[in-house]
Amino acid sequence: MTTEAATFVDARTSRVERLCQALALVAALWAMVSVAAWVRRPGPLEIAHEAIAEGQLPLAVEGYVLHLAGHPRDWQARLELAAVLEGIDPTQTLMELRKIPPDAEEHSEGLRFIARICLARGRDREAKEALLALETRTPDDAWVQFSLAHVFHRQREVTLALRHAQRAVQLDPSHTGAHFLLAELFDDLDRHADMIAPLLAVLEREPDNYAAHLNLCYAYGKTGQPGEARREAVWCLTRNPKDVHARRWLAAAARDQGRHEEAKAEIRKALELAPEDLNCRLLEAELLLFERQGDTAYKRLAPLYERYPEELRLVSLLAQAAAAAGKSEDAEKFRQQVQRIRRARQRKP
Repeated sequence: MTTEAATFVDARTSRVERLCQALALVAALWAMVSVAAWVRRPGPLEIAHEAIAEGQLPLAVEGYVLHLAGHPRDWQARLELAAVLEGIDPTQTLMELRKIPPDAEEHSEGLRFIARICLARGRDREAKEALLALETRTPDDAWVQFSLAHVFHRQREVTLALRHAQRAVQLDPSHTGAHFLLAELFDDLDRHADMIAPLLAVLEREPDNYAAHLNLCYAYGKTGQPGEARREAVWCLTRNPKDVHARRWLAAAARDQGRHEEAKAEIRKALELAPEDLNCRLLEAELLLFERQGDTAYKRLAPLYERYPEELRLVSLLAQAAAAAGKSEDAEKFRQQVQRIRRARQRKP
């Protein structure tokens, strides 16, 4: 073989060797990438987090369930699973939350979650149980106190509700909902003068809060402050001329200020808006009785008795109207009904 041929063969062999080395290097790199990809394959929890970000809640639930099968004491993951399940299966949500033990750091958050779900669904007994457990852990939590007040109010335990509502306001004076609840509880207890302070507290923070102005109108009327009641009624009617309640309370304020023509005009407007409104009819009857129109008052009240036989104010006015109209037998019948209603109310706890 000539020197040139030998050189050609050597060069060719060298190229083949380099190609083989390059292919081996590529294969090695590919193997390394494949191993790294396998090692970095997302676990069930990471899959769950990604699924939540993409809005795939059923897939997220599967990821959490797989993760918790291997890590049953991962209470944070269980809380996250409960949050996903809330919009899918509230009952299963509660089951997951109740698995968190009292000694877990996440137990308080779980109790809060349970209380919130049960409150939203009217499951007051379970909500109260969770809230009372929370109260022992965080007695100065305004949300817990407000929620307890709400539950007790719905269960008609007004005294307990009042105590928790007052505590909620002390802990968080900016909580307008707590102030409103406090005013409502005072109304339930016929402590109308006490309604005024919490409603004014709402208006300090929200001067244009319509509900606060409307309820103040009612409270002022109930406490014999017709001037203040008039002011609040006018404020409401300026913004909503069709508010029957504000119109009626304006009529009552006018009556209490001796403005009987204005009172009659306002109650007529109210009745045009709501002809069947019982309270408007009762105020109309009071105005008619003041003007000694007992017969007219009786004729307008009598049809209401069949629907409201236990309404004390209606029956009492019927007795007065019947007497004024010279219907002595009817007057006596209604007076006896008034006594029966009062006795029944006194027997109630």
